[in-house]
Amino acid sequence: MTRTLARVALFVFAVTLSISAFAGSSKTQTLTLLHDAQLNGTTLPAGEYTLKYDTSGPTCQVKILKGKKEIVSAEGQVKQLATKPTRDQVVVTKDGAVPTLSEVDFRNSTQAISFESSMADAGK
Repeated sequence: MTRTLARVALFVFAVTLSISAFAGSSKTQTLTLLHDAQLNGTTLPAGEYTLKYDTSGPTCQVKILKGKKEIVSAEGQVKQLATKPTRDQVVVTKDGAVPTLSEVDFRNSTQAISFESSMADAGK
């Protein structure tokens, strides 16, 4: 009986590990905006937010929360940076009255999330 229980426990453990290996990477970061910014048409007032993202290959699904409330979600692209920034960085583009959030670079990481639209590539 003990041997069967050990085999079942080992099987469950192996299945759990294999499922997590195929799942995308889910991470949480703090995002501080010093000025208002827009993402997907939603204006984010200056302040501190929680940025949750799930990566799946070159894309990621991003949720920005204020406390426990989701403010906006967007699809981003995972971008590789040449060097690791020493602090978190927010890149905005100023096309209208309110700047648009275009990229988030993470401290001590060569990965960033870009929100650049495919429309930028269409003009090239």
